[in-house]
Amino acid sequence: MNFKVLANGAFTLFMKRFAGPFWTRRKWLQRTQWFNEEQINLLQLELLKKLMEHSYNTVPYWRNLMEQHDIKVNKFSNINDITRFPIITKNDVLKSPEKFISSKYPRFLRRTAYTGGTTGTALLIQRDLFSIGNEQAFVRRQYDWAGIKMTDKCAFLTGRIIAKPDQKNGRLYAYDFFMKDLILSTYHLSPKTALHYAEVIRKYNAAALVGYPSAIYLLAKTCIDLGINLKLKAVLTSSETLTQSARAAISGAFDCNVFDFYGGAERVCYIHTCEQGSYHIIPEYGFTELIPVNESDDRICRVISTGFWNKTMPFIRYDTGDTVIKSDRKCSCGRSFPVVESITGRQIDVIKTPSGRQFGAAILTHLLYGTNHILESQIIQDALDHLTIEYVPASNFNENDLSNFRGLIIKHLPSELKVELKKVQAVKRTISGKIRPVVSHI
Repeated sequence: MNFKVLANGAFTLFMKRFAGPFWTRRKWLQRTQWFNEEQINLLQLELLKKLMEHSYNTVPYWRNLMEQHDIKVNKFSNINDITRFPIITKNDVLKSPEKFISSKYPRFLRRTAYTGGTTGTALLIQRDLFSIGNEQAFVRRQYDWAGIKMTDKCAFLTGRIIAKPDQKNGRLYAYDFFMKDLILSTYHLSPKTALHYAEVIRKYNAAALVGYPSAIYLLAKTCIDLGINLKLKAVLTSSETLTQSARAAISGAFDCNVFDFYGGAERVCYIHTCEQGSYHIIPEYGFTELIPVNESDDRICRVISTGFWNKTMPFIRYDTGDTVIKSDRKCSCGRSFPVVESITGRQIDVIKTPSGRQFGAAILTHLLYGTNHILESQIIQDALDHLTIEYVPASNFNENDLSNFRGLIIKHLPSELKVELKKVQAVKRTISGKIRPVVSHI
């Protein structure tokens, strides 16, 4: 029995379900999902005005910007008036993150999180503790759409650490009795351990599998190759781009539908999959603008979003760095939520080890969590047992930051992978000017 997991589970259950507005928000979301377009527009305008007023009164960056651009809450009569604000990027926040933090929330009521680092840079995010329940209500509605009940057990292949990276024997999983989560070590995933994980999922009678597409795909392929019949209610994927071939393999292996969803640590945008398989932008969560990447093809769009609920560190017209293919169609599920055809995301590779383990981009970006003052980075596999991590340090990057970086590598990666840190002036971009967070040359 993993007492640390149990203790964390009890605390998480309290924070997600009882310390905040979870039940109230959950009931509210069950009602608002059936709003028509006019009701949604009015709701978004109301939420935006509340956010603007809060931001002006308590957040230095937004107060200064609103005064400079003469932006006033009482002048907003339409949600599209938000275009009076300039678009901000992650780099804007990185320059002075403390200016984005609300004075309303003291440090002891805040929680620190990090963005995924899929642009090569992790951004430190502040949230208030009581917002956790609110966030959980939105997450659980995606589970509702997937047919997963709150009493169902779910298996997870995400970034949680439950075993040392070089551990080969013993339990590579833990069960959280309170949250009903079966946590599988993604850091030890290989075709061999995938077989064991399938047995564990069956043993605990997990109804659903939640995690990174690259990890779940490996498990699915193992089940298909070995003829393992593992039927689930649903699979939920996030944090990496889900390809059509991976979706088909996962759906076939577990005889269920795949519900892919999109979000971010900045908490500005959610895109969830409904029962009909459509990607819906969640309008109660934030206001999302889809801005064409270029004039020649207006279907490929940047995701520019304003989050309504993370008032500890609010972002208005934030460029997520991701792209989607927009759609004008209506979904047969009956909701008036906007639809996108697909989430294109970024091009990524998978890292492999001599023993057969595989690491996708989402799990590897945990190497940046807690490492400060790095502007860009890229993980490059140039041999089966060797990685080079190129990084661009900020002007205030110091030896302590470098030590933390090395410590995170030791914490997350097995010793069979030799890792070299290489300071560079700039990380190599793709033809379109983007950073590939993970590149494999093998």
